[in-house]
Amino acid sequence: MGAVREHDDRMTIGTFARAANVTTSALRFYDDCGLVRPDEVDAVTGYRYYSMDQVEEVVLIRRLREAGLPLGDVRRLLAGPVEVAEELLTAHLRTMERAVEVARANASTALAMIRDQAGDHVRLSGRVLAEAIGQVAPAADTTGEVRVLGGVLIEATTGELRLVATDRYRLAVRSVSVRGRRRTPTAVVVGAGELDRARPWIGEQDSVRLHLAESRLRLDAPGGERTLPAIGETFPAYRVVLDDLPETPTRVVAPRRLLLAALGDDPRARLDLAVGDDLTVRSSVRDRPAVTVPADVVGGPVAISFQFTTLHPAVQAGVGPDVMLQIGRPDLPVVVRSADDGDFTTLAMPVRATAPSP
Repeated sequence: MGAVREHDDRMTIGTFARAANVTTSALRFYDDCGLVRPDEVDAVTGYRYYSMDQVEEVVLIRRLREAGLPLGDVRRLLAGPVEVAEELLTAHLRTMERAVEVARANASTALAMIRDQAGDHVRLSGRVLAEAIGQVAPAADTTGEVRVLGGVLIEATTGELRLVATDRYRLAVRSVSVRGRRRTPTAVVVGAGELDRARPWIGEQDSVRLHLAESRLRLDAPGGERTLPAIGETFPAYRVVLDDLPETPTRVVAPRRLLLAALGDDPRARLDLAVGDDLTVRSSVRDRPAVTVPADVVGGPVAISFQFTTLHPAVQAGVGPDVMLQIGRPDLPVVVRSADDGDFTTLAMPVRATAPSP
């Protein structure tokens, strides 16, 4: 039996997350990136434990990330002198000003939540809902071959709203926090086109109240009311896909802007990704040179290929300055996560790699 500490000040990941005012998803992301490791990991249970002396470092990192600082700059700031910090943070003044605008919007939404009365509904910011629709809806199948795949699954419980869409090559999942009361969890499938047409109106509302029923989705807001018809078919069991994903031996974190530029803009392109010390992107577009994107890589080298129309939308729909690719075998879906936002995840299906040119 191992020795017992006289004064055990370890905190579970949940307790530590509350102490540092971050999400457990953010802490797992920092661990995956090698930015902040747990003080201890139980060899038997795998539980992560943190110590109180790590709180200040995580709070600082959270502040820097909320200012939009990429992971590479965070590393340089933590390792460098004060002059480096001043230079890096001064360069992000405009981003910080945008954060103030977000804070104002959140304060307005909070006031609406406080005034909200009990009822069988959920309420959230119109801006947040419009953003979630914009991230998820592009993954729906617009060919019409399978009607339900042309829709977005909307699941509501007390405290959470989840949006899901898939075209069988991509699976996009976004969860957002909500206020309001649901007597029972409820789900409805609404056409992606219907949601996209309503999105500009939704984004203009300070808050939107959602009433879900089998036959429709009703949206109540200060600017009026919208009712969207439901697709009366069963949505695929997406949770089974997520639960069956194997361990991903290679994780790549790259600046989202640079990765998007490397992917190009030709929807006909096939994209070959080679992961080593960095991330190299080769496009099938003639005369387009390979582009190397600086990246933080954990795990072994791997090569994987995608159609542009599968990978580019998954990266573009993310939030924040960075994106994480979790890569298993080349024939299994790649998990695309937005850095610091573990509540938005896309599964992108690769294609068979191309043969190298002679």
